[in-house]
Amino acid sequence: MATNVELLTVRNMSKRFYGTQALDDVSFNLAAGEVHTVVGENGAGKSTLIRILGGIHEKDSGEITIEGTPSEFTNPREALDAGIVIIPQEMQLVLDATVAENVMLGEIPSKKWLGFIPMLDRRRLREQAGEALRKLNYHGSLDISVSRLTFAERQLVVIAKALLHQAKIFILDEPTASLEQREAERLFEIVHSLKEQQVGIIYVSHRLDEIVELSDKCTTLRDGKVVDVSTRGHIEKENIIRLMTGRDLAELHQPHKLEFGETLIEHDNALSLRRGEVLGLAGLLGSGTTDYLRNLFGAGEEAVAMKLSGNEVQLKNPIAAIKHGIGMVPGERRNALIYDLSVRDNIVLPHLPEVSKGWRLDSKQIDKLVADLIEALDIRPRDPKKLVRFLSGGNQQKVIFARWLIGNFKVLLLDEPTHGIDVGAKVRIHRLMREFTERGGGVLFASSEMNEVVNMSDNIIAMRQGEIIATMSRETGEYSEGYLREALGG
Repeated sequence: MATNVELLTVRNMSKRFYGTQALDDVSFNLAAGEVHTVVGENGAGKSTLIRILGGIHEKDSGEITIEGTPSEFTNPREALDAGIVIIPQEMQLVLDATVAENVMLGEIPSKKWLGFIPMLDRRRLREQAGEALRKLNYHGSLDISVSRLTFAERQLVVIAKALLHQAKIFILDEPTASLEQREAERLFEIVHSLKEQQVGIIYVSHRLDEIVELSDKCTTLRDGKVVDVSTRGHIEKENIIRLMTGRDLAELHQPHKLEFGETLIEHDNALSLRRGEVLGLAGLLGSGTTDYLRNLFGAGEEAVAMKLSGNEVQLKNPIAAIKHGIGMVPGERRNALIYDLSVRDNIVLPHLPEVSKGWRLDSKQIDKLVADLIEALDIRPRDPKKLVRFLSGGNQQKVIFARWLIGNFKVLLLDEPTHGIDVGAKVRIHRLMREFTERGGGVLFASSEMNEVVNMSDNIIAMRQGEIIATMSRETGEYSEGYLREALGG
């Protein structure tokens, strides 16, 4: 149970980046033994808040106190010395070093050989690392390299390291984004264990189910401002969505149709995607869904043979796939975007021949095309010259979608299309998928979030170890999240 000891207090904090007010008079507090979740759409100010608390950014105004003492951080080391540690999505570990060595980095124990030559005290290193990891119920080897650990096990190493630094405020940034359900549940046990040790936890996530489950307190940000602070018992998903977006999201409950047009893709007698259909490709992490989609896009190691609208074709590379009307949104945005190019250039990149006059690009045609897409997809900011690296994850995803709305594309392959984006952006992506099928296209999308697959798909195919093992149709009685979990062994 949380105590009333106030670990952290933020008063009237503001931060501006150039023309953007990232935080606007934000106040926030955290008690010992409390999980205080932070929610908001991409660009709402969550990342700015936690980076200021972690010493990555400096605030423009406001006050931070740690256990009643005013504090200022100009770098992460100062924040760590004050007891604050961020557990980021991209964990900074030495992959070739052992588990014990990673836990003890910065605090490596030494001893004197022959009374005066300093050397590593490996026995104490293993003892101290082992003690920290035992508090987190880690039972693996201390001597294997971190590169051999799962993502969830690496999280334990980072948390154990923070405990050794006497951290009393943990900031968990999207900690379950790369975890399967069982691993996520294990992480929740760790969170409860940290609470019992009177650690205060700031927890940032787009997954609203876990927000409701874990929160002792929940702060909602919108446009850099605090719009609500709720306590356990008063935290509800639908209300969070309204607070985050400022609107009701009826799009979450779209009806599904059972009649479709011609078959667009047939592959290996296992896959059949029809015009007007959203076909879900479900699999746990490591199931092979990403490789399967890459192969269909001609990006595998070998050319792939399939039928497109009844015609036999061989796709040797992505250029061939694009020429046949297939577009792909990969799971990792960096594989689809050139971050040093503008929104405009990223959108038209696959279509340069179509937007050219002779040897020159038709700038007027491009500008009109891109402006219409930015408006239609609500890409923010509405600045075609903005470098894509400065956009939020949800808006970067919209840029990738925009390029496949140019020309006559029949098929969209989507790999984890809503991974790491907020609920508002997720609804927009789902709407784009539906609009694509309403125009006569077909969508095949992979997601490791089973409820998303079940809710969005007209039909589902399940994959394990690179093989399609089951199908689910809304036309039959066997269409539920429970049935899908059973098929996947999850």
